Amino acid sequence: MKTYFIIIFLLSAISIVNAQKKAKTVKVAGKAEIRIEDAYCIGEIKQRVIDLAKIDALEKTFGKVIVQGTNTYIENINTGEKAATNTQMNVIANSMVRGEFVEENVTKLEWFLRDRENPTGMKQELWILCEIEGKAREMKEADVAFEAKTMNCINPGSCNTEVYHNNERVYLNFQTPVNGYLSVYMQDNEDGIIYRLFPYSKMSGDYESAVPVQADLNYILFSEQHHKTLFPDVSRSILDPISAYTTKEQLFNRIFVVFSPDPYNKPLLDVNHAAGGIKTMDTEKFHQWLNKNKARNTNFQTSNIDIIIKK
Repeated sequence: MKTYFIIIFLLSAISIVNAQKKAKTVKVAGKAEIRIEDAYCIGEIKQRVIDLAKIDALEKTFGKVIVQGTNTYIENINTGEKAATNTQMNVIANSMVRGEFVEENVTKLEWFLRDRENPTGMKQELWILCEIEGKAREMKEADVAFEAKTMNCINPGSCNTEVYHNNERVYLNFQTPVNGYLSVYMQDNEDGIIYRLFPYSKMSGDYESAVPVQADLNYILFSEQHHKTLFPDVSRSILDPISAYTTKEQLFNRIFVVFSPDPYNKPLLDVNHAAGGIKTMDTEKFHQWLNKNKARNTNFQTSNIDIIIKK
């Protein structure tokens, strides 16, 4: 009987610890609108207004982040009061926010015309409106400060870029302070699907879902020259080189760098024979997979890199 009670006590203690680790989620809603400029491409403007709507939702719920010198403050939007903080921050569209979405639903994304007075009379301008709702959690625990940068050559620091031209090679420089698991996806706004860029399409076994990476090692992904050093037990023939390409004047894509110190399972993927065997999936299902993992595990992190490809 005593053993029975001890087991019950241990299970209860484990449940309490897990509940404390899992951040509480709250319902959030936000909206944003942007005037269309000639320089924007459709994919870019849609993603930008969605990001701004997310920022609006998170700031209304968790407060606005203000950085003054070396100090960071959280401002209550309703009262204007400021409080110093060392809370972990998230970055969306180059803006620091205090929370992150774990479930999102774009309820409205539409174009509209707005009259604007100018010296020659009234002029109509094209705007885009986004309204979003979902669930988010406040960020409190310190995350793993990994670094990820896109490049068009294999020399870190000398060719970092987020703008590519047709047929330029795409490389990713990645470093982490702790051991963990890495995968890389790209949302292609020209064909509306998600490509999994890493693990490479023919990786299997321990590399099937995410690739184990070592702390402090400088990874150059998609590079034939670095592959043997980084993955000595994996044939170089499985490497998937990535080249930028578009049939449009300008294309906006988003790269998702996914990292966790803990192992995680990949989403359900299809083999895209038209793209040389690279694995792909539906955009909506991909974001559902991301959000479910974020909700389950605060160590599951994503870093977004927006790239532009010019014809």
